[in-house]
Amino acid sequence: MPNNKYYYYDHELCSFVEVSPKRGQTYLRRILIGVVAFLLAGGGLLGLNAFVGTPEELALQAENRALRQQLDATQERIDHLATELDVLSTADQELYRTLLGADPISSDVRQVGVGGADRYEAFDRFSTSTAKLLRTTTQQLDELERRVSLQNESYRELSRLAETHNEALTQLPALLPTDGELVSGFGMRYHPILRIKRMHKGVDFSAQTGTPIFATGDGVVEFAGRGSGYGKHVIIRHAKAGYKTLYAHLSDIDGSVREGRSVHRGQQIGRSGNTGLSKAPHLHYEVRNLDDKAVNPIYFFAPSVTPQEYRTMLEVAERDGMSLD
Repeated sequence: MPNNKYYYYDHELCSFVEVSPKRGQTYLRRILIGVVAFLLAGGGLLGLNAFVGTPEELALQAENRALRQQLDATQERIDHLATELDVLSTADQELYRTLLGADPISSDVRQVGVGGADRYEAFDRFSTSTAKLLRTTTQQLDELERRVSLQNESYRELSRLAETHNEALTQLPALLPTDGELVSGFGMRYHPILRIKRMHKGVDFSAQTGTPIFATGDGVVEFAGRGSGYGKHVIIRHAKAGYKTLYAHLSDIDGSVREGRSVHRGQQIGRSGNTGLSKAPHLHYEVRNLDDKAVNPIYFFAPSVTPQEYRTMLEVAERDGMSLD
C-alpha cells in the first residue's frame, strides 16, 4: 500500500496537521455523497421536466385535449343530424313525391359536388391523427351542408306542387249538383223527344222547377246563357283539375254567374227547370275533359255520398232506359 501522508491546514493551530486514514475516507465520502446527490437531484429535475413539460407545454396539451373532446362531441352531433336527414330524405322520396306525382331525385343529383380535387390537403401538415380527425369532420360537415341545400330545394318544389295539388282538389267536381234523385245514367239512351237512341253524355237528376243547383267544384264560368238543346245552361271550367262541368235545362241562372267570373264549390249557380229539349223538369249534368270529351259523372260522386247511396246510384245509372233529354 502506498505510504502517502496527507495534511490539512488547521486555522486554529496555525499549522498543518496530518490527516488520519479513517478521517480522510469520511471526508471523501461526504464529497462523493454530495456530488451524487447533486447529480441525482439535477437529473431528477431534468427527467421530471422531460416527463411533465413546461407550463406552456402543459397548457397546450390541455387545450388540445379540450379541442379533441369538442371535435368528438361535434362528430356525435353530425352523426345524429345525418340520421335525421336520412329520415327526411326517405320521406321525401317515398311519400311526398309519390303523393304529389313528382319525379324522384336521381342518385346523380344527390351526388352533386362529390369528388374532384382534394379540398382538405391543408390538414396534412398536422399529425396523422389530427389530420384524419379534421378531414373526417370537415368532409361530413360539407356533405351535410350539400344535402340540406338539396333537401331545401326539394321541399320548395314539393311546396309548389302541393299548392297546385290543393287547387286541383278544390276544383275537382266532387259534389252532387242538386238534391234531386238520379234517374238516368251515362251512355246510350232512348231520347224521349227525338225518339231515337243516342249517346247520353251526362246524368239526369229529377228536380222540380226552382230546385237549387250548385257548382260541384271551384272554377271559372265559361258559358252562362241559352243554347241548342240544353236550354238555359252553365259551363264551368275547372282548369287545375282538368275538367269542365255543364248544368242544363235551368229555369234561371243566378245574376252573379257570368262568363269569366269565378265560382266556388257549393255555390248556387241557378235553379232547375225544363228549358230546351227536355221532357220534364230536371237537371242534366255533364263532366268533360278540357278537350270537351264527355266522361261518366257517376265516378265523381263517391266522395259526397255514403257507400250504400253510391251503390244505388250505380245501379240506376247502369239501367238501359230512357233519358229525360
